[in-house]
Amino acid sequence: MRKYVRVIGLVLIILGHYYFCSYVLSLVHDIKNCDSKIIKENQEIDHKNDFLKEEINSFKTKDEKKKTKINDYMGIIYIPKISLKRYLYDLDSKKNNVDKNIEVLEGSSMPNVAGSNLILAGHNGNTAVGYFRYLYKLSLGDLITINYQGVNYNYKVAKIYDVFKTGKVNIYRDKSKKTLTLITCLGNDKQLVVIGYLNEEIIL
Repeated sequence: MRKYVRVIGLVLIILGHYYFCSYVLSLVHDIKNCDSKIIKENQEIDHKNDFLKEEINSFKTKDEKKKTKINDYMGIIYIPKISLKRYLYDLDSKKNNVDKNIEVLEGSSMPNVAGSNLILAGHNGNTAVGYFRYLYKLSLGDLITINYQGVNYNYKVAKIYDVFKTGKVNIYRDKSKKTLTLITCLGNDKQLVVIGYLNEEIIL
């Protein structure tokens, strides 16, 4: 009887060991499958992240181009005596408006053209756009610089006069010289005109 009990006990132990090993192997297999699934999901996530990065960079590039286009300017005016430095915009730019900036007027020609006359108008007074409020402080011989296409065009003030407001301004200048004309209001019924002739060109 004892012999049968021992045999049965041994069989139970073997069966228990077998089922235990099978259970462990099953767990290992599930873990491997789970790890494989996690790795695959991580790879998919990484792929999506890479795609999103590319999309963001693409949008950044478009945004940068847009900003460049929006902030694009024609040149810069610099008048040291009155601490003025301001961007100038093309004639067809929405920013080329006396109510927003210093305006490049129709009929202007650029500094790189022989006998040119760049005509600029700006508001006077203590307003946010009163960029020519101190233009009256200029004297003969004062320096005005226009930066255009990588060249500094340095003009010296040669004439200063005022005219009554009539809707038109007569510009008295030497047409053989490259000229810079600045116009602003002077009181309620007059306009101030400053004429400068090119003194030198400096390629930057």
